Amino acid sequence: MQNSQNKIFIAIIVVGVVFIGLYIVGQQEIKKSVDSLEMEFDDFKVDKLSILPPEIELTLTYKVNNPSNMPLKVSLDGNIYYGTTKISPLTVKERMIPAMDYGYIDAQISLNATLLQAIGDPQNQGNYKLKGTITVTVQYLGLIPVNVNLDLAELES
Repeated sequence: MQNSQNKIFIAIIVVGVVFIGLYIVGQQEIKKSVDSLEMEFDDFKVDKLSILPPEIELTLTYKVNNPSNMPLKVSLDGNIYYGTTKISPLTVKERMIPAMDYGYIDAQISLNATLLQAIGDPQNQGNYKLKGTITVTVQYLGLIPVNVNLDLAELES
């Protein structure tokens, strides 16, 4: 009885060590894939324009290029800035970016009169920037979900 319990205990430990090892190796491989991602501003469109009260709703489109051989699920949590002015918080739910291909992430923002004035101020010149964290999830070996987080500043080209 004691001998069979020891064997079961050893088997559980071995499975745990193998699982942890696979997770660590998988995370390193996925980190390499995430590091190869490229993201750039692609386009924008005006969704709504209001004169009174002054307000514009925009959709900013970012192109995400995935040169790795792994399809990646990408989600984003951050803020959109114009120069130094914070425009809007931004949360993008998981989007699949195919392997050796590209996909798009859309960011909806709303600019009220105060923000429009700040953007129009000559002292606040700049471009739209994303600041925050991108999370990439992959099913490593088709079994183990592995997450890797990356600062957006490292990703934008």
